[in-house]
Amino acid sequence: LTIGNGYLLANAVRDVATENPDAKFLLIDSQLLDPQGKPKSLPNVRTVLFKEQEGSFLVGALAGLVTKTNKVGFVGGIEVPLIKRFDVGYRAGVRTTNAKAADALMAVYTGSFNSVSAGKEVAQDLIAKGADVIFHAAGTDGLGVIQAVKEARAAGKTVFAIGVDSDQSHLAPDAILTSMVKHSDLAVYQAAKDLVDGKLTAGEQVLGLKENGVGMADVRVEFPGKAEALQKVEELRQQILAGKISVPGTQAELSSFQVAQP
Repeated sequence: LTIGNGYLLANAVRDVATENPDAKFLLIDSQLLDPQGKPKSLPNVRTVLFKEQEGSFLVGALAGLVTKTNKVGFVGGIEVPLIKRFDVGYRAGVRTTNAKAADALMAVYTGSFNSVSAGKEVAQDLIAKGADVIFHAAGTDGLGVIQAVKEARAAGKTVFAIGVDSDQSHLAPDAILTSMVKHSDLAVYQAAKDLVDGKLTAGEQVLGLKENGVGMADVRVEFPGKAEALQKVEELRQQILAGKISVPGTQAELSSFQVAQP
């Protein structure tokens, strides 16, 4: 089993899988696309996408409950549909718990995934504008976001960062509110196990909260009203699992998103 992790490897997986029809491939975070950019499938490739918007909704709901300035921020890397799912889901979550903060939400895209300095610079600007919770989905740029929040806290400001993909609390235990966790490990494990069991199927899988593909990391920091905030987020999680909340993943879906009534 050959694994390509990330949409930037989509063309490489497509080409090599075509040249090696007897080999098995797993592509994470992207569909297979033909040279014209249209979705296609190959009999020896499994692709796995995630409902990043669902995990992002949960951390957004928490951000809306935690902010004291009613200003929260989002830092994305390259503005592609994958990263927009983080952005849109986060916005929907903030809107659900704090409409005022949602109206003032500030989002910035750095245009890269490999520049700590770019992430730090935009985060410092967001903090200067009053954002006290900043969620990043920006790869290495996000390390700069976390660094900016750490330095702001050292200077006496009550600000938090929200990590992404894995639990990033170890990077700044006092500064990381939580993280939006994406279980790429689950996708790899399932594909490897299916291969061993002779059951590896091709085609597309989509993993969300229900499939344990995304989630929210444990909240280890303390803040006023923590227990009540976490209870509210858990209630929202249960509503998503029950199908009572359909989390938007695109700007068009966000435009028609209605906040669920308790």
